[in-house]
Amino acid sequence: MSVRHLLPIAATLLLASCAAAVATTPISTPSIGGTPGGADGGTAPSLSTSVPPPTAAVVPTANSSPVGASLASAQADFDCDGKVDRLQFFARPPGAPRDAIILARLTLASGTVHDATLGSNDVSEANPLIGIADVNGDGCDDAIVTVGRGASTTWTSFLVYDDNDLRRVEEDGKPAMFLFGGSVRHGNAIECRTRKDATELVARAVSDYTSDFQWDAVEDVHHWSTRSRLVLWSTSRSVIEVGVRYAMPADQEHYWGLSCGSVKLAG
Repeated sequence: MSVRHLLPIAATLLLASCAAAVATTPISTPSIGGTPGGADGGTAPSLSTSVPPPTAAVVPTANSSPVGASLASAQADFDCDGKVDRLQFFARPPGAPRDAIILARLTLASGTVHDATLGSNDVSEANPLIGIADVNGDGCDDAIVTVGRGASTTWTSFLVYDDNDLRRVEEDGKPAMFLFGGSVRHGNAIECRTRKDATELVARAVSDYTSDFQWDAVEDVHHWSTRSRLVLWSTSRSVIEVGVRYAMPADQEHYWGLSCGSVKLAG
């Protein structure tokens, strides 16, 4: 057979060989969600295995009762268990509401902690603790505290341990507040006393604004309905006459000052 006849046959065989090679070569297509080595023959990893999961952000937990500088502290038996507890007072940090300027923290001997807040009209109050005494007659120690100051009077309240908590004394559903002190024209006094088996808190006020020769006096007697609640029991009014203009009443201590147990302060 001549060379001229062999050329068409060789060309035909070469074309057939190239077609077979193209038909048997697989085409690799990446897959986003496929499994490596899966039916699609892809080798690219899936998105779920190539991107690390996000890490949750760590958010700092705010202190539920932040405290500032220590103002005062006292040790006494506030829960009547025969063990010494500790009552501390702290200044609230800047930005605290004006009705919660001072934080009182009672740490019992058992380690249990109870908090209460005190309002004050004097943000620079150096020491809110006036003294420790049994003000409600339950045999436990209580705290007599300052909740503000006027021009010549001290605004006073009480902290007691009642119903497993540290509570500010209330009357008519509101925090109770009493005055002691005064000037040469008026006076206020607070007395804790027990009469006929009833523990009372007496608030007195006098002034000589009506006449230069007399003092108008008012006495409110409050009884304890619970360890931390007061009710107004009685109110009485009287006139104290003096022979000299602007003279002070004979029993001045009765109308100026504070007397609760061992805590006795002049007005």
